[in-house]
Amino acid sequence: MKTKTTFLSSLFIIATALSVYAAPKGHDLKFNLTGLKNTICFLGCHYGDKDYIQDTAKVDVKGNFEFAGEKELPGGVYFIMMKSKAKYFEIIIDKEQKFAMTADTVDFIKSMKVAGSDENKLFYEYLKYVTTKHDDQVALEKQAKDGPDKEGAKVKMDTLDAQVIRYKKDFIKIHSDMLLSKVFNAAEEPVIPPTPKLANGRPDSTFAFRYYKTHYFDNVDFTDGRLVRSPVFYPKIKEYLERLTVQDPDSIITAADYLVQKAGKDKDMFKFLVAYITSTYESSNIMGMDKVFVHMAEKYYTPDQADWVSASQLEKIRSRAEQLKPVLVGKVPPSLVMPDSNNVMQAFDSIHADFTILYFWDFDCGHCQKETPILIRWYDSIKGEGIEVYSIQTNESSTTKWKDYVKAHKLDWINVMDIYHTSNFRHDYDVLTTPMIYLLDENKKIIAKKINTEDLDKVIKHFKDMKYKKKA
Repeated sequence: MKTKTTFLSSLFIIATALSVYAAPKGHDLKFNLTGLKNTICFLGCHYGDKDYIQDTAKVDVKGNFEFAGEKELPGGVYFIMMKSKAKYFEIIIDKEQKFAMTADTVDFIKSMKVAGSDENKLFYEYLKYVTTKHDDQVALEKQAKDGPDKEGAKVKMDTLDAQVIRYKKDFIKIHSDMLLSKVFNAAEEPVIPPTPKLANGRPDSTFAFRYYKTHYFDNVDFTDGRLVRSPVFYPKIKEYLERLTVQDPDSIITAADYLVQKAGKDKDMFKFLVAYITSTYESSNIMGMDKVFVHMAEKYYTPDQADWVSASQLEKIRSRAEQLKPVLVGKVPPSLVMPDSNNVMQAFDSIHADFTILYFWDFDCGHCQKETPILIRWYDSIKGEGIEVYSIQTNESSTTKWKDYVKAHKLDWINVMDIYHTSNFRHDYDVLTTPMIYLLDENKKIIAKKINTEDLDKVIKHFKDMKYKKKA
């Protein structure tokens, strides 16, 4: 019995000792800024293309303030911003989440002192180093432009660049696990080798672009979600999607799947990429890009994958995709059958024409009153060229006003109104505003949508040219 008691007591002593030495989780960030007093400061975080305020702290009369909490903050590049928002400085938050920093508001970088965070010490050593090199660079640029030894100044500038590159490479080699190393790597641009020659002896004119795109993400660790909370990751994604990818929906979809796949199992990276790409192309002003939104919603917004989205919001996203899918460019849209101004039922898919225009408008809509006469003049100018208009009146408050407008403005095309409320055209065609134009080909497939009358000639010409090239 005595032995058992001693053994239990020993366990208690060991457990107590472990609890003393085990650092409690959470964060505690202390700051002292000379030149600041009796105000507030914000703790913010970079995330994609936005900056988010995480916390607010009161600054006392001596410039002291603190951000503390029971939970650890996600790793990333954060910033401390003054109330005026005119001044701020960045900090690294990762494994070390209990530290103190002191600085003078006149120059945060040169005056910064750090206690309790090796990574922030190294971060500010780097900032001080590149600031000095930048000052040297500015002086050399002036000499290279106006000084007596221009060539010598240029050589020194190249040497400065090489020194900064070497500094970063040495840092990455020594501190490979630090977030700052991942940020340095992600910011690197591919170095394009000499252009090879084709079999005919000429330089490969597309080599540089293809190489650059292929190696664009070589140094970006997509399995490290900390990078989404840094200022370098979003610009890379934006450039890849907007400048390095052909701007058509199918190419963007291929690029989007490639990026999401690279995220692997990292939840932060997966969440950012899926959410950013989905929202970007849902609200894109480029026609046809809603196809990207539909793809993302169907493929990634499932309960097991998009666990950051509430069930109700998930349902809204998927319902929106279901709504848009039938009226994507290239699709045959839902049929419309409505009575015309003579109460004769008319279906747009029974129209025999090379092109059919679906025109949704409202006789009381100010924009419609400007656009409709333009469309009338355009239609009158192309009569006999295989183009017909199926005009849907969206304002069902008065058939008399509608018919009077049709007569007064001589709308010499098919005019219909859903008098008997048998259609769900507003939902089916995503008619949120008027006027709205859909352009269909001879097979009633959507060529273009939500365009203005002045775009019709250009779109029709482009379609004809593309059709001719396919036949050639």
